[in-house]
Amino acid sequence: MQLSQQMRVVREMARPDQQVEKRVRTVLGTVWESGIPQAWLGTMVATVLGLLVLGHVDRPNLLWPVSGIALALCLPQWQRGWGKRIRLLLGSAAGFWTAAVMLGMPWRMAAMISVLTCIDIVLGGWALSPAVKTFEDLKDERNILTFLLAAVVIPMVTGSLGAYPVAMFLKLPVMQTLMMNVMGNSLGIAACLPLVLLLRSGDWLGLDKMGPGGQARDKLRIAATSTFFVAVSTFVFWQRTSPFLFMVFPPMILLILTMGLEGSVLASVALSIIGWFGTMHGHGPIMLAKGTSMHQFLVFQGFVWISLATSLPVGALLDERRRAEHRANESESIYKVLLQNTEDLIILSSIDGSQRYVSPGVTRLAGWTQEEYLAMNRFETFHPDDQEMARSVVRKLSTGVQEQTMQYRMREKSGGWKWVRAVVRAYGVEGEAIAGYVGTIRDISDQKQIEESWRRERQGLVTEKRQMAALANTDPLTGLLNRRGFEEQVEVLKRRGSFPVALLMVDIDHFKRYNDRYGHLQGDACLTQVAQVLRSHATRTNDIAARLGGEEFTVVLVGAGMQDALRVAEAMQSVLRSVGLEHGASPFGVVTISAGVSVQAGGELDIEQLMAQADSALYMSKRVRNRVTGYSKQEELVRT
Repeated sequence: MQLSQQMRVVREMARPDQQVEKRVRTVLGTVWESGIPQAWLGTMVATVLGLLVLGHVDRPNLLWPVSGIALALCLPQWQRGWGKRIRLLLGSAAGFWTAAVMLGMPWRMAAMISVLTCIDIVLGGWALSPAVKTFEDLKDERNILTFLLAAVVIPMVTGSLGAYPVAMFLKLPVMQTLMMNVMGNSLGIAACLPLVLLLRSGDWLGLDKMGPGGQARDKLRIAATSTFFVAVSTFVFWQRTSPFLFMVFPPMILLILTMGLEGSVLASVALSIIGWFGTMHGHGPIMLAKGTSMHQFLVFQGFVWISLATSLPVGALLDERRRAEHRANESESIYKVLLQNTEDLIILSSIDGSQRYVSPGVTRLAGWTQEEYLAMNRFETFHPDDQEMARSVVRKLSTGVQEQTMQYRMREKSGGWKWVRAVVRAYGVEGEAIAGYVGTIRDISDQKQIEESWRRERQGLVTEKRQMAALANTDPLTGLLNRRGFEEQVEVLKRRGSFPVALLMVDIDHFKRYNDRYGHLQGDACLTQVAQVLRSHATRTNDIAARLGGEEFTVVLVGAGMQDALRVAEAMQSVLRSVGLEHGASPFGVVTISAGVSVQAGGELDIEQLMAQADSALYMSKRVRNRVTGYSKQEELVRT
């Protein structure tokens, strides 16, 4: 008894403490639900990231993450009224001001940027809410385009408002500060907002959810493509010798195809980090660009922005298409279940059609009453184009075939025709002639529409495949065939057996000097001009013009002998000289070409031998440059 009383006393003494603890938890929960702590903490982290990792207090930032992260934290709760919005804005502003002042920024400058950040959030909330609250919302085509437009317009507004004071603080020209700040803030919104929404969604905890199928092989594919993209990006932005900026796009596309919008976001963020690190340490293709470091800074910002603006819509559209396919598959599955459980039309008939029975399902299927349907000749219920098929089925049944399946158009009472599938089974006494048949008829008009839709889709996919094949066989710079396309066209020539065949190997004279003197961009323009000249002289149906690599081209002329081919090569030289591309490092003063010509008169086309002979003749031409040399089988070279 004493022990029970003591326990009661202890519990009564503990109640006040429990009540206080409960009140504290309630207050803390209320404060946390207000959103202020999340906004304050998130903005502080973003500020530290922006000022210490991606930039500094007294210099511009490559990517300004504060507005993007703060906006991503506020968007899910933006529609809860202005009371909630003001609390979120206060938390964001306080978070930035606190972190910026702690890192050494003057408090007035920190206060001004806090206000600009709040303007970013208000404009972003107005533009994106309520359409965008979660990462899944960005997978809608209209939402992602609206988001990218907002990521451009909003920084222009706030960048214009803060350009002058920030320029005075950084001691930089106003226009230069405006451009860098607008680009940095735009990149921050475009890269960080989707990333934060993705992290908040929790999908990154299970990478298999981000690939189509969700199976083990998808995890391996995601890991492989991610590793490949990071490796290529690291290589591109750590080497110092070549402008390999384009090399990051193929693995980026592969990652997007594997992961969808998630892959776009992760690839963009990884590219920004890797590219920034390499560029800031003097590595990568951006450092090859002529100009000041600020110019290179802007070039890199532009490259990252183009990557974002390209990859995010592609990823969103890919995910939208996958969702549409998933919905289509679900609809098809539901349709099949309903179709299998729907009452079918049953017809019982003697083999000659004199005695027939039809189930009440005919009214649902075709609109006829049972009496009206039986009053018609059985073949009148078929479309005129299908009647012969129906007679053929009846003849096969009468000869002993036990089952037939057919699809035909059934006459409807309304005057139309409905596609149905009929499974017809013969019946009769064993050992005697077939007495009649039982037909189970099911409406397949919807299925026919689906099949037609699939047929059109397959036709569209075939067209897309052909277009992709054409892109794979084409040199992207010059528009000529690449080596792969050239080899495929040569195989076509081999099958046709058209002779004679002339092959020209063409090389631009002193092209390395040209590149060294005028730069790679002008070098690309030179290659394009030479390609146009070659294409204009290979105009017949079977002629081939291709870029094999670098400044090396080849032209195949079907039906041309040695003299014809030499005249064509000389015409190419003449036209190119008339263009007058300046070449100060060449003794001729303009861009010229040298060519080697070989001809095969007949037999099985040996393209390797033709190329070897033409290359030998080209070698002779390049001894003096601006020369055309023809190869003869007697090992003598005919020069022109």
